[in-house]
Amino acid sequence: MIVQEILNTEIAPLKTTDNVALALTKLDLLHTNKLPVVDDGKLIGMISLETLIEVSDEEVLIQEVPLDDSISLPNDQHLFEATRKMLSNELFILPVVDSDKNFLGVIKKHEVLEALSDLFNLESFGSVLTIEMTPYDFTLSELIRIIEVEDAKILGVAVQKPNDHSDFYRVSVKLNIEDSSTVSAALNRYGYVVTSQVSSASMEKDFSDRADELIRYLNI
Repeated sequence: MIVQEILNTEIAPLKTTDNVALALTKLDLLHTNKLPVVDDGKLIGMISLETLIEVSDEEVLIQEVPLDDSISLPNDQHLFEATRKMLSNELFILPVVDSDKNFLGVIKKHEVLEALSDLFNLESFGSVLTIEMTPYDFTLSELIRIIEVEDAKILGVAVQKPNDHSDFYRVSVKLNIEDSSTVSAALNRYGYVVTSQVSSASMEKDFSDRADELIRYLNI
């Protein structure tokens, strides 16, 4: 999935000729901490709430206020990179531009999380298995083979690499079946360690928490 598929063109950016009062109003209405600023249709920077609240006269124009550097994405960028950039910069709204820095629109955090939900079939009924694997045993093809032999289909896969807290790969697999006990038993027979299995009935439904966890698994 690419950024163009979730591009929002209804949110107008700030112009250099807008004043601080308008900028503060837009930030409040959109519940965001930064907004893009354009000049002659091109993205020239971002204005932040932190900067605006330091301006004593709200009639001052944006062109007189220091801007933060532009943080943007091309419209053909993948959703994973959009999510990484949005999370790493703590943005709720991220500008999208073409190759000439022409402003095309924005993507919103809520819409990104919904897109991730679609991409990983989070709303589909089923179950999730988490499997720990040593680096020298790590291979998805063998996992997939064992799972499909048990008449289960994989709807999504997320992988967390070894880190300072764990020496293992942790693979989370979304399956199309509610009862994953037979799949879990089959994996155990082949020596895999299943650390958790959760059905749709007990899965938490907060998009933001689930998406952030997926990002940690994907390490993007």
